[in-house]
Amino acid sequence: MTKNIETYQAHTQEGMLLNANESPYMVTEKVMAEILEAIPTIDLNRYPDDSYQELYEAYAQVMNLDPNQLLTGNGSDQMLGLVIGTHLSKGKTLYTLSKDFSMYDYYASEYEANVEKYPVNEDGSFDIDDFIAQGKEKGADLVIFSNPNNPTGHCLKKEEILKIVDGFDCPVLIDEAYMEFSNQSVLPYVEEHENLLVTRTLSKAFGLAGLRVGFLVCNQAKMQAYRARKVPYALNSVSQKIATIVLHHYEDIQIVIQQTKSFRDEMLDKLLLFRFMEFYPSEANFIYGKCENKELLLKLFAQANIQIRDFKHTEFFRITIGSKEENEAVLTVLQSFVREMLTCAKQVYKEIRSKQK
Repeated sequence: MTKNIETYQAHTQEGMLLNANESPYMVTEKVMAEILEAIPTIDLNRYPDDSYQELYEAYAQVMNLDPNQLLTGNGSDQMLGLVIGTHLSKGKTLYTLSKDFSMYDYYASEYEANVEKYPVNEDGSFDIDDFIAQGKEKGADLVIFSNPNNPTGHCLKKEEILKIVDGFDCPVLIDEAYMEFSNQSVLPYVEEHENLLVTRTLSKAFGLAGLRVGFLVCNQAKMQAYRARKVPYALNSVSQKIATIVLHHYEDIQIVIQQTKSFRDEMLDKLLLFRFMEFYPSEANFIYGKCENKELLLKLFAQANIQIRDFKHTEFFRITIGSKEENEAVLTVLQSFVREMLTCAKQVYKEIRSKQK
């Protein structure tokens, strides 16, 4: 019998790319020179180092972790799939949020697990106590959600996350793909909370989406079981080498993170003044919004050759925070949208007035 697998649509890679929350910046010239110098030293005829020791040590130093708490793979997506495959099977239940990252559904459907979703408010917020109660009632075997939330950008406080972790007996995985843009990480608590798992990625803040490097972080004793299930040679030698080099220059990444956060907050301040649209507070590298006439909005972005994320059959959309120039281009499109909406409103008003005469 054929499984009913939830599909995941890859993003368009043409035009100004503000649809996948990638970094708009390449590594610095200094780091690129170091990468180019290192590439010829890689034995491409040999399988990758499956211990990932250099990479683990570099990431552990940056994140103040123990290398034995880490497992790496082909993006945090692979780590999500590993955890879901470990804990779920036909008849078991994944408990997550609605709205959240659709890859959770994809992996759960691969293992024929049930998916129960707790509805969040438009801004991504939700009732913590009720979330726990509903999850227990639905018999959750695994809890997964992103923090900051994708797509809303809403971020729970670490105390709220730990309350959820302590509220369940099953594993609770927090997808922290965007946590570099916030300050509520629960990484420091993985050792003392045995059912707490965290996934992280180098695709967003670190600007290495093309390498596909992600991590699973958890209690050292629990990690042994996940390492035993990992796919051998999941991360190629080139990705390992480049990621390690970039991690050794974390100070460069911190500059980019601070700049992105500054641009995000500036954008949000400006967008509060725009009519016909609503935007929500964000602690990620994107802004989530909705509008009355999304068809017109998408048309204007397409005309400007700007790709944003459209959540089809809803009023909602998401825009990645880009470079200064890219953000200005976004504001120009949004200003055009407001002007066109005002023109339409005036025309409707004129038609109504003419009928009243």
